[in-house]
Amino acid sequence: MSLTDSLKAVIESSLSKDEREHAVVYVDDRVLPPGTFTLGERECQIDYPYVTVFIDDAPGGNWMHSCRYLLIHPDGDAVTSIDSDRPPLFGILPSSWRVLICPAGLEEWKLIPIEVPPKPQTT
Repeated sequence: MSLTDSLKAVIESSLSKDEREHAVVYVDDRVLPPGTFTLGERECQIDYPYVTVFIDDAPGGNWMHSCRYLLIHPDGDAVTSIDSDRPPLFGILPSSWRVLICPAGLEEWKLIPIEVPPKPQTT
């Protein structure tokens, strides 16, 4: 089981009813170190290592629109919620990101594209 899978219950319990029904939830599988970082135009400070969760409240909508981030300690003991109006990046998300939760029937074009990791070369 991956770290993200082990945090899924923490993530789901942090979602509002509306987010559970309509939002797409993306997770960056990397554990980032404590410190200062930027989310959108906002500078943030966090004092524990964290996994980043991005909650897109209006999948397929043009930016800027309501969204939210969760910064979760890898053991699930701490969760920080940060409101925003923009995705982690404009364009394609790095391959460390994945969709964790997606509403049933959501059209694929409404998802933020995620980079496909290169296939290992065989010799």
